Amino acid sequence: MMTIDDLIADGWTHDPSEGLIAHLGGLWRREVGGRHQLGLWPEPMHANRNGVVHGGMLMTFVDRAFGMTARLVAGAPRGATISLSHQFVAPLQIGSFASVEPKIVKLTTRMAFVEGTVFAGDEPIVQAQGVWRLAASRE
Repeated sequence: MMTIDDLIADGWTHDPSEGLIAHLGGLWRREVGGRHQLGLWPEPMHANRNGVVHGGMLMTFVDRAFGMTARLVAGAPRGATISLSHQFVAPLQIGSFASVEPKIVKLTTRMAFVEGTVFAGDEPIVQAQGVWRLAASRE
């Protein structure tokens, strides 16, 4: 099983973040070859009644990962989710590191269309697609 030392050795850094994401334990981030990757290390507080990661936690993770990637790639100071859809493929076990590499499908001056799959190792967990409105730097 992967450890925090393994993540750090692989170039991941912990981002404690702010707001809701801080309450959820923050996220892990790294950049590989100009591509943004974000990770989630689920803890017992993220469990649903079935003992696996709650779907709402996975949706929150995807929302933050996709939105952050859209803002970073576009150079936008802020963004807002317009739509986001998820397809749950498999449960994520507590303690199993999950990561996503969001892909910008289309980028305009005000909109970002993003898709990606959350993986735990080689196993797909969630597939998602979304659209973000990007704020101009003067807004």
